[in-house]
Amino acid sequence: MGGHQRLRGVVHAIGRVRGLALVLVCGLVALAACQPAPTAPPTAENSLVRIAWSDVGVPTPFRVSTAGPGGAVLLSLIYDTLTWKDEHGIVPWLATTWDISPDGRELTFMLAHDVKWQDGQPFTADDVAFSFDYYATHPYRWMPTDMVESATVLSSERVRLRLKNPYAPFLEEVAGAVPIIPRHVWQNVSDPLHYDAADASLGSGPYRLTEYRSPEGAYRLTANRDYFKGPPRVQEVQQLSLPPETVVQALQQGQVDLAYTADASVVTLLQGNTRLKVLQTAPLSVVRLVLNTERPPLDRVEVRQALAVALDRAAVARAVTKGDPVVGSAGVIPPETPWYSPSVRQYAFDPAAARGLLGGERLTLELLAQPDAREPELLQPMLESVGVTLQTKRVDIQTKAQLLKEKRYEAALLQHIVGGDPDYLRRWYAGQEANLFAQGDVLHDPAFDALAQQQATTLDPAARKALVARLQDVLAEDLPTIPLFYRRFYWIYDSTRLTPMNTSGGLMNGIPLVDNKLIFLPT
Repeated sequence: MGGHQRLRGVVHAIGRVRGLALVLVCGLVALAACQPAPTAPPTAENSLVRIAWSDVGVPTPFRVSTAGPGGAVLLSLIYDTLTWKDEHGIVPWLATTWDISPDGRELTFMLAHDVKWQDGQPFTADDVAFSFDYYATHPYRWMPTDMVESATVLSSERVRLRLKNPYAPFLEEVAGAVPIIPRHVWQNVSDPLHYDAADASLGSGPYRLTEYRSPEGAYRLTANRDYFKGPPRVQEVQQLSLPPETVVQALQQGQVDLAYTADASVVTLLQGNTRLKVLQTAPLSVVRLVLNTERPPLDRVEVRQALAVALDRAAVARAVTKGDPVVGSAGVIPPETPWYSPSVRQYAFDPAAARGLLGGERLTLELLAQPDAREPELLQPMLESVGVTLQTKRVDIQTKAQLLKEKRYEAALLQHIVGGDPDYLRRWYAGQEANLFAQGDVLHDPAFDALAQQQATTLDPAARKALVARLQDVLAEDLPTIPLFYRRFYWIYDSTRLTPMNTSGGLMNGIPLVDNKLIFLPT
């Protein structure tokens, strides 16, 4: 069965289970029965790996969806960046070495030899300079590059980027996350949001886009045999969209080889399974209440503090994740990361204290949540017991994002990635957050703004860490958001097909990158 036919067969079966809970339809089971079970690691020329993510739209830097992290991960297989990360930290990629000026404003990159675009055209420093110039007018959807003042070609293999101000996380957040695009494709494109020619998703990465089936949210990528790091060991990678409640069954039936869940019970469920293994990530996903501090009564800090102590967040976490709770920190940054401040003020569960802060006042609060959220039903009786009536308004993600953007809400339940470099705190409150799931933060605090900008431009790691600790203190005092708990992701994988990697700090703001391009490349 050819790759094109395989993709059509799999997405057809998966498409039929959209919206169903707990079970796969018979077509999916039948397809599993007609395909032999894998027996060896992915080293053969024509091997195949199938990954369950979600539909992320058209995979170009200008059209990929920001509704969830799958789009940035997919782009990383098609495009390359100047730097990259492995399980330990930053590693060279398109750039083999770099020099940084003493003031941190100039970064000179030496580029790798013999890199080619997927159409065979040579990659040069012109492409790097062009990319940053082009993004200045047509921004990359996932990460701003407006700190770059200029990009200068020094030779075919050397390029210098000059920044408006020092930017401490540049090597990780920009050089390691922003796709370099081919000048010969994009130089005459004035409207990248609608460009859909055959070369729109052409990159220099280890995989080229062969097919995108929008109705099923399915992608087929084939190996770039001329990749500068060596031909990928896996000939074909498919990214498929499945309803979250069906991924375990899809893995058990051999329909996908890698998928994640936040449900800790899969560890027990799959214990002793010789084929399916579980890779656990750090708790880099947060479930939180974002509060509109411009709207009464949430403009009063004592009301926000009352909400924080009224909630048994550990109990909510246990009910939702079915695992040991990782209670939210009032400073937002999660534990098990190097930027977490253990001294930040926390709010223990104390209903009596909540009633005291409210002084007998009864309040009604409207909460925006998505249709499948379980948390509102858990929060409602806790808040009712202290005099706060919670009214849940359930809307789809696009509607919720629009309401948040326009500040037409009182409180909203968000769940999204949070981790990696802490500059995401600045981006949240500067209105630069790309992730559609993390919109809506409101905080008017000049002290926070000053600290946020200072930490971004501070190059000394110890001094910057102290500033980030102070940012956490401000957030804990003002409470514009109440982190309920952090989630771990449990990545289930077919150990006969691949071995995932826990990438250090994740991608960008903590996206769990276990399907790192490195796992598909020659060792």
